[in-house]
Amino acid sequence: MEATFWDQRYGEDDFVYGREPNVHVRQAAERYLNASPCHVVELACGEGRNVAYLAAAGHTVTAVDFSQAGLDKTLRLTAAVGGPDAAARVTPVRADILGWRPAGGPGSVDVVVLSFCHVPAAERAGFMAGVVDMLRPGGLLVQEVFHPDQIHKGYRATSGGPHQPDMMVTLQELRSQLSAAGGTELEGQELEYVLQEGRLHAGLGAVTRYVWRKATE
Repeated sequence: MEATFWDQRYGEDDFVYGREPNVHVRQAAERYLNASPCHVVELACGEGRNVAYLAAAGHTVTAVDFSQAGLDKTLRLTAAVGGPDAAARVTPVRADILGWRPAGGPGSVDVVVLSFCHVPAAERAGFMAGVVDMLRPGGLLVQEVFHPDQIHKGYRATSGGPHQPDMMVTLQELRSQLSAAGGTELEGQELEYVLQEGRLHAGLGAVTRYVWRKATE
């Protein structure tokens, strides 16, 4: 999809995916990110619900999306949730997530968040390799993405997601992509649950959840 599609979707006043963080992102942050502030990158941050939560919790967040309307809402929501100090910890970046790399170079990011970030099948292996590359040794990947059952079981009509099953991801694929990188799978699960994330993620959905830690060197 083009940036103009997302600009139109995010251009309305309503937060179409809600204002609260994704449940998996919040739970992972509570489990793994409470020792000290982290540099977090969220790719395809959308309207900023996860960014706002993470910045309000004290983390520095680079919010990457190719929709300017989404980035504008990200900053507004962060200021509303965490105040000006939280908003100052957010760096919005308008870019294509497939080609973007952090300014600090490889190994400069503590955490990468992928929350319903769907990449074409032909691009996914290279995309995930880039995610691994940007993480520091011991860095964390937190991901929730729709599983192909989202379409096969007819959930998409109410809880959203791409039109094509091959845009969605299984746990087996994630394990295969990350096995060569070493590291440790901390959480891996395929499940169905009722999404309550604004009007476009509302209803039973099929997802894959993953938390993975990069090997220390």
